[in-house]
Amino acid sequence: MPPHKSIATIASCKDIVQCAFSLNDFEVEVFRAAARHGPLRADELAERMGRERSAVYRALQKLMSCGMCVRETRSMEKGGYYHVYSAIDREALKAKMEQCVEEWNRRMRDALSRFDEHDLAHDGL
Repeated sequence: MPPHKSIATIASCKDIVQCAFSLNDFEVEVFRAAARHGPLRADELAERMGRERSAVYRALQKLMSCGMCVRETRSMEKGGYYHVYSAIDREALKAKMEQCVEEWNRRMRDALSRFDEHDLAHDGL
């Protein structure tokens, strides 16, 4: 399975999210679970999903890197700390996707404006 969707295959909001943030199906599943159940520790989220903690943790790291999940550090009463993860809300996600679409549109228009300036053989076409 490819790591993310291409523009030609977008048919749903999930496809837009996958394309905009280069996510795979499992990472989207983790986001949805975090939105439903969070804030939770990675091991708690993995248990609720019936998945391996390490796989869920890797997906959470990816989701945090693209701003779809946030991590909060909490202190334990007897010392130490732990992290809980939660998903951003739907409106924030929609705003992030709109920014991605606007940025993509700007880059494509910029590239098209220089279309005649380049020798297509140099660009691999």
